[in-house]
Amino acid sequence: MKRTTGIFSLTFLILCSCQSTTNNANSEEEDIIFKDNSGHSLSKSDLANVTGQVNYEIVSNQTIDATAKALHKEAREFGQAGRYDLSIAKLEQAVKIQPTWAYPTYDLAYTYLLKGDFDNALKFYKKTDELEPKGFFTTKTALYSLEGEQSGKFPKGLYTAYMQIEWTNDTNKKLEIANALTAKAPDFAPAWKELANLLNDKTERLKAIEQGLSKNPDADTKGILEINKAIILNERGKTEDAKQLLGNLIFSPDATTGNVELAKFTLKTITEK
Repeated sequence: MKRTTGIFSLTFLILCSCQSTTNNANSEEEDIIFKDNSGHSLSKSDLANVTGQVNYEIVSNQTIDATAKALHKEAREFGQAGRYDLSIAKLEQAVKIQPTWAYPTYDLAYTYLLKGDFDNALKFYKKTDELEPKGFFTTKTALYSLEGEQSGKFPKGLYTAYMQIEWTNDTNKKLEIANALTAKAPDFAPAWKELANLLNDKTERLKAIEQGLSKNPDADTKGILEINKAIILNERGKTEDAKQLLGNLIFSPDATTGNVELAKFTLKTITEK
């Protein structure tokens, strides 16, 4: 009897163990919200803490020299006051102290852009991209725009005109600028991205998104367009298509850090509904 009881107990334990393993496997499978043919997958737990935001000041995970940081702060203050030459001098000192820190190099590019010196702006945007190839603020779009201007694909000053959208708080003015840019330079993808963001009608927004995607956009612009397309698809009940689009973007080797985080947050949001 004892032998029989022992076998029965062992069998019971094995069955319970198998059932527990099966339940865990089923639970893990239910937690998966995206999986592709390459073996990439995302679960709800993977997205639990995503915010959709990137802190570019610490994105490189390097210790920033205190003097370089102070010079950068001074440079930004000079830049905000319109004292661009002083700002440039401070930024150059910061770069000399810490050449691997992208922030002062990026601000050099931006300051030269404000001065109308597009050649130097392009030079320092290229250096920023070399330091942070996965994206740093608007570097990818700036490169796409200024290189297009340099090659003659886009008219000179187009990127500065485009930046007016960011510099105004008037929504109607933003829409006016975006419409003007898509008419003047229909192959300029960033303007279609902005137009899509500003339009209220979802059908018109989707048309603008598709226009932007067809113009060989830079990586950052492409990511934003795809995220916005996924949002519209989800709103139209095509949630699986939206999840597929977002998942493919997240695992794309060309996706920027900012877009990956925003895509994760969007995927998390549509999955929670």
